[in-house]
This record gives sequence, C-alpha cells and structure tokens, in this order.
Amino acid sequence: MPVTEDEVDWAYKLAFGRPAESDDARAFWASNAIDLRHLVDRLVHSSEAVANRQGAHRGAVYDLSPTLQPRLLPILRRLRPHRPVGTDKIRVGRDHDGGYVMVDDLDGIAAAYSLGISDDVSWDLDLANRGIEVFQFDHTIENSPVEHPLLHWSKLGIEGVSSEQEELDTLTHILARNAHRDRTDLVLKCDIEGHEWEMLSHLSSNLLDCFRQIVIEIHLLDRLENDAFLDTLRRGVLALTANHRVVHVHANNCAPYFILGGIPLPSVLELTLLRRDRRRLEPSDETFPTALDMPNAPHLADFQLGTFRF
Repeated sequence: MPVTEDEVDWAYKLAFGRPAESDDARAFWASNAIDLRHLVDRLVHSSEAVANRQGAHRGAVYDLSPTLQPRLLPILRRLRPHRPVGTDKIRVGRDHDGGYVMVDDLDGIAAAYSLGISDDVSWDLDLANRGIEVFQFDHTIENSPVEHPLLHWSKLGIEGVSSEQEELDTLTHILARNAHRDRTDLVLKCDIEGHEWEMLSHLSSNLLDCFRQIVIEIHLLDRLENDAFLDTLRRGVLALTANHRVVHVHANNCAPYFILGGIPLPSVLELTLLRRDRRRLEPSDETFPTALDMPNAPHLADFQLGTFRF
C-alpha cells in the first residue's frame, strides 16, 4: 500500500519526535517505501532514532484537551485486562521483540494465522513445533525467512475492504478460501503496522469468533485526536472486544510514550485477547509488565503500565 507524505511525517515523529526535515525527504520516502511498516522499520532502526531513544525525550504528543479525555476513556475501558480463572500464561516466540504472552490454552487448535511477519517467525515456529499449521501473510517480503512443513507463507497484505489489488486481500476472504470461516478453534497474531484498524473496523460482527485467542499489536494511538481515526479505532476496539476480553497487555518500547487528553499512553501496544467462552474471566488487578514480559528493545527500559485500568 503506497505511503502518503502525511504518513512519512507520522513515521518521522514516531522515530525521531519530529516531522520529516524537508519536502524532498517526504517525497523520497513516499515513493521509495514499500508500505508504512517498511518505512517505520527503516526509520526506527536508524542510528539517529537509536541515539534518540538512548537519551533524548521522545514524546511526540502532549495534549491536555479536556474534551478529548471523555471520548477516549470509554474506548480504553474496553481494554481493561481480565484474568482467566484457573489458567496460566505462557510466552510464545522469542525473547524481546517477536514474542508474546498468551493464555496456556493451545491444545486442540486447528490452525494459526500470522498477519505480518517481516523477518521474525519465532511465534509461528513455536506453534508449528506444537503441531499447529500456521498460515502466514506478508506482502513486504519476497520469501518466508524460514521453511517448515507446517508454515504456509503467502505474499499477501491485509486490507479492510477488497481493492482487488493482487497483493492485498481481506481476512474474511482468506478464511473462506481456507475453509476456516466457520471454525472456532483458530488463533490469530496480527502485526500489520497500523492497517489493523482498517481491517478490524470492516469485519463482520462474528468473524473474530473463529479465533480462540488473538494476539495483536495496535499502532497509531497518537492519532486519537483525529476525529475520523478515533471513530475507526472505536469500531475496531468494539469488534475486538465483542466476544473477547483482554487478558494481557504490554507496551512496545521501540515507540514513544505520549500524553493525549491528559492520559499517558504508549503509541504501540501488544494485546492478548481470549474468547469469553473459553474460561471464566474476572477483572484483573495484575501489574504490567509481568515476569513473562520482556522489553521489545532490550537495551531500553520497559514501559510500566500499572494495572492498565482507566
């Protein structure tokens, strides 16, 4: 998906705490970045961005708007963590970036969907080594980084509404093509660099019921002051939490913290959700990060989220 010059400025703010330095830089990245994920990866891992994270203040947004806060709080309250009674959590995938905390409820899983893999398939491999088929989707790479008989990679990106572009498709179409549309024993991992909101906001009300657990990295939270994006995010959160509850939350420390409507938030969050019929779920007073969590960037301190209750 082409990158706009506004998205170039957003990616610069994420990486450096400032917009692009010139119109030429905006035009260069708008024409040379494969998509937003590729651009963010290039900028966030640049030497300047690393130096900024090691010492400089990184907050890109500081907004104390009294009218924004009451609009955000109902959305954030739907993400309150819950505790699955009688079940432990486990870490799936590698240490640091690419690993996720999940509920130990993977027995009987028929298949997993991994949306957005780049060069890391540690989560996918952990599931494949449990005997679970994993369907991988990423249009920003030319080949899967690892071969395994249970890993099935497709050069496809995920979109919300079908555009008929060859390298994009909707999750609804993909599930139907794999004859998984009516299943309830799947798991989903999604890290598609902000495109998750378009995907989620256009899903049918019960499509996510196919997935027993969902691990999703949510991005662009620093855009919440934008009314159109706030509405898209609201619809996405409603879809995520219609029949699932958040059971774990972790902040990605590769991206900045900010204040929006007086609420301190990381701009990128990792959420784990469990479908409500799997376990009795109680509101959690757990403090995040937990002993199972690791900072995405190991040379930086992990963000402290407390109980993540609003």
